[in-house]
Amino acid sequence: GGNEEFSDPSSPKHQKRNTNKTHSTVAVKTMSSSSSSSPSPPSLKRFLSAHYVFNVIIILLYPLFYIWCVEMKDEETVEKVVNWTKQATYMTGLTLLLKLRRFETLDKFVADCFLHVKSSILLLSFIMDRKVFWIFGSLYYFHYLLCQLREYSGASKAEHLNVASFERRVKIGATKGEETKKWLVMFYAPWHPPCNQFDPTFAQLSLEFSDANDKDSGLTFAKFDLSRWPGGAIDHGIDLTGNSKQLPTLILFDNGGEIERMPRCTKQGVIENRVVFSRANVCERFGLKAERKELKKSK
Repeated sequence: GGNEEFSDPSSPKHQKRNTNKTHSTVAVKTMSSSSSSSPSPPSLKRFLSAHYVFNVIIILLYPLFYIWCVEMKDEETVEKVVNWTKQATYMTGLTLLLKLRRFETLDKFVADCFLHVKSSILLLSFIMDRKVFWIFGSLYYFHYLLCQLREYSGASKAEHLNVASFERRVKIGATKGEETKKWLVMFYAPWHPPCNQFDPTFAQLSLEFSDANDKDSGLTFAKFDLSRWPGGAIDHGIDLTGNSKQLPTLILFDNGGEIERMPRCTKQGVIENRVVFSRANVCERFGLKAERKELKKSK
């Protein structure tokens, strides 16, 4: 008799179990939706790439050469190297502390750490021994050739545009109502380190503020590779040279027209100085948080 009761869908116990399953399913869905509304920050696994790992290995070689110098070199050279190492350590530490005052992104700060530490090591190796100097110089050169910082490949809602899709979707499609009206486009070059350093932050912003499903007021994030389509740099007045201060450039389009950019640039070609590409500054410049609040109210 007990077996028949559990097999009967109309039995009270069976209905109670189904009700509990339904409640647990709803609870799981609620938890998943709440977790998706606040996306996790970019994974720190990106710092395990060859670019970062070999930078650390190169820096860790200096203590080995320092010990070799103390053991093998004459007293005058050892005293000079020890004093210069202390001064370089102090100045590098102070410089990095000052960098924290204008903190942009974690990737940018790590890159600054590598730059200043490696520069100090190159100077110290020159004082230590010319052969050591050439060893570090060669390591820097091969690291630059073989282990360049790559484009961020983590989670992102930023679409990749080319010339045709940019014209069709951002320019023409928005005016015809076929696509979302607003686009925040990152114009970048993968060979330019600041672009790759800002890339994880842009991906995080796209996960948090992208709403491409709403054609009336939604915001779509996108990326445009200027190294593949340099004509885009000419069309939008972006300097594409190696020492450019306009890479990356973020432009907000509304109904196909530009309404804001970062960094700003006048018609005379004067570029906005001291632009900090931090998450907070990007949100403030393009009003991302305010627009998100308005979108939630309208829904």
